[in-house]
Amino acid sequence: MSGQQIIIRDFEAGDIEGVARMFQRTFRGHGGRRHAGDGQKISKTLVASIEQSFFRHPWNEPGLHSKVAVDEAGRVVGFIGVTPARLEFEGRSLLAAFAGSMMVDDPKANPLIGARLLRAFLAGPQDISLTETANHTALGMWQKLGHPLDPAYSLNWMRILRPASTALQLLEWRVPFARLLRPFGRIADRAIAVIRRPSFGGGEARRLTFRDVTAEEFGRAMLVLKDVFAMRPQWDAQSIDWLIAQSEQKRSFGYPEWRVAYGPDGRPQAAYVYFAKAGGIGWVLQALSLPARAGEMVEDIFGHAYNYGCASVRGAAHPWLTPALLSRKAVFMGRSFYVVHARDKAFLEPIKTGQALISGIAGERWMPLVGDTFDD
Repeated sequence: MSGQQIIIRDFEAGDIEGVARMFQRTFRGHGGRRHAGDGQKISKTLVASIEQSFFRHPWNEPGLHSKVAVDEAGRVVGFIGVTPARLEFEGRSLLAAFAGSMMVDDPKANPLIGARLLRAFLAGPQDISLTETANHTALGMWQKLGHPLDPAYSLNWMRILRPASTALQLLEWRVPFARLLRPFGRIADRAIAVIRRPSFGGGEARRLTFRDVTAEEFGRAMLVLKDVFAMRPQWDAQSIDWLIAQSEQKRSFGYPEWRVAYGPDGRPQAAYVYFAKAGGIGWVLQALSLPARAGEMVEDIFGHAYNYGCASVRGAAHPWLTPALLSRKAVFMGRSFYVVHARDKAFLEPIKTGQALISGIAGERWMPLVGDTFDD
């Protein structure tokens, strides 16, 4: 493909199958490097997810599009997925755009395509450009354009609940046959629990009572709790319901548990959703609370995940939540990277100070494309 003319243009519906094939090769390791039309089976759920995420989003803007790189034969050889977000900040309505799922077919032979795709994204009409899922390669491209990562939003955390089972889960990512050792991990964790049962309290009295709710009730709580943040999504009932419906499809992570705590006045004071998996690692998609209730919410997350049978629970970091996590024995690590750019630097201040709700369901991690397996 070296020496061919590569065109960067808007992503069109006719490109979906080509993007799906490249996604399977790049992120799911299906069959090595092959071109579209070579007989590779395409996941139907993957195709449907790409269409929903990039063509059916309720906040789609006419001038804001994902981008593809196309060679002279019309084959899709590069892609950057763009999803819109409408934000409010100090009474202003802002257009934000998240960039994710960036991939290039045979990047060694075409080292400049990724950078061209990223530049095309940054040249769009959005007030704020972001990503919360950049890998090391994508991060390098952002940095070369002068946009450093945001350390506070780039951290991921994990709370180990059952040490032996957690160790085996992490080993399975590298050695799949380690799953045969799961029964021994459960036996070891039972022995550990007999000696010292985990305690998730932070020492203060619990005032909140969390309860299981429906996804719809969780969404209504989010509409109230988002106002805690200076910069926040302009959700309404329709948009939050659509985002939640998409996130519910990420079943390879486990079963979604929706939890809300209400105050005496009937208003929500905290809410979170995580994907629970007995014996596996639970994954927190979104957690919101009044500032004074962050600790109690974290304790409920840990306790609920332990009672469900999770080996551990993890999630993406949020600056306002970090102190409550640190004081309750969560460990932090790097996994994916968060980068943000705005032409008006004033829009970056709430992000730098941790007063922006721009991740999870409010970001791009609601997408099934982020982490789902598409095994059909």
